[in-house]
Amino acid sequence: MSMRQVSLLERMLAEQVKQTELLQQIAKNQAVLIQALGEDQGLDDDGPPPTYLSGQPCR
Repeated sequence: MSMRQVSLLERMLAEQVKQTELLQQIAKNQAVLIQALGEDQGLDDDGPPPTYLSGQPCR
């Protein structure tokens, strides 16, 4: 491989590493948000949900 190709591959790898780090940060933030929303609504993880996705109460 030429030095130009190696340089290009190294830059591509560096950008992919940055992208992976950003995606990991987004996933972590979403997990924290989901946790906070669950706590805010007082949901019991082991119990049945109080409503269906449509908003109608479960019976």
